[in-house]
Amino acid sequence: MKRDADWAAADVPTGAHAIAEAQLQPDGYARTRGVAQQAARLARNTHLNREDRARLLCVAWLHAVGGDDLLGRRATARTARQAGHERIAVILAHHRFAAMEGSIRGMAPLEHEFAVPTGRDEDLVLLLDVAVFTTDPAGAPCTPATVVRDMMDRATPADPSVRAAVALLAQLADHPDGRPLLELVAPRPAV
Repeated sequence: MKRDADWAAADVPTGAHAIAEAQLQPDGYARTRGVAQQAARLARNTHLNREDRARLLCVAWLHAVGGDDLLGRRATARTARQAGHERIAVILAHHRFAAMEGSIRGMAPLEHEFAVPTGRDEDLVLLLDVAVFTTDPAGAPCTPATVVRDMMDRATPADPSVRAAVALLAQLADHPDGRPLLELVAPRPAV
């Protein structure tokens, strides 16, 4: 049973954690905990300052609170905005190539509702995406291929969420920081 959560504290990692703990079912919480652990590894290895590290941990804890689908992710971003956490809302709204997925689905452009992240927030979207795509459903570190296979077990390859995920991973592979970050936290295949 989901409990009410205090979104006023969503901009502090302990507050975001409390929201996730109150709102997520046990399996969703386990995966979200794993995403937060990957985000913490990334924050440590990229030497984020204290403020950016806190924001990354907050969005990692909150990223799946409204559900794993696009509508749930947008609802979570709106809730963060209503609580006064605009920068967190923007990161939550734009992660997982949400603008592309929304476009494929025929939705209004995401940037009409949430500004495109810039500067440090753009970097935090990248780090959140890496954390999400290197965490399996049980919360353990995994390869991005594992995440995409899990998505395809639930949807067809033509599904907009799968298409956006594949496009995002291609962008991460081409991004000067994306591939090294993926390699940093994804487990290496056994030889």
